[in-house]
This record gives sequence, C-alpha cells and structure tokens, in this order.
Amino acid sequence: MKSGRSKDKGCNTRMLPLRLPFDHPIFSYPDGERSRVAREWLEQGRKMTENMEEIKRDIACIKENLSKGGQGEQSNIVKEQSDSTEKQKNTINPAVFLNI
Repeated sequence: MKSGRSKDKGCNTRMLPLRLPFDHPIFSYPDGERSRVAREWLEQGRKMTENMEEIKRDIACIKENLSKGGQGEQSNIVKEQSDSTEKQKNTINPAVFLNI
C-alpha cells in the first residue's frame, strides 16, 4: 500500500501506512478509533518536539548568560526592580507615616 491522497471527494488528507509491532498500544483501541488516536498521538509528539527545541534554545541562552557572569538581559530587569524599590523607599516619609 502506497502513501497517497484520499479518494474521498472534498477530503484533503493523505494516508501514511505504518508497520507497528503487534503489541503496540494503538491496537488496544477499536478499529474505528485507531486513526483518530494515531493522529492525536502524532500531533502531540510534534508539539512536544517543538517545545523541546524551544527549551533547548532557552537553556543555551541561560548557559551563555551564566558564562558571561550573568550579565544578560535578566540582570537589567533586576537592576530596574531594585531602582524602583529604592525610589519607593525614598517617597515614604516615616514621620508622616507614623503619625497616621
């Protein structure tokens, strides 16, 4: 059986014949559900692969930042937050606050 387009009118799908071991979990599903379940599993695997690639890129960026002594973009955010905290400390007059 060759891969090809479905012969159903108006259907834009293709077939992918596979050979799987006789004890593969897909065979625990009824005949009418196997294709749907297999499509779902393939899609989940594709999404997981994309997520893993994104995680690998993120880890590479983290390693690069760490090798530079942590002087990446995140350190700028922390500096901005500490500057903001200092500004807040300077705007509170303790004498006025304690007289409330």
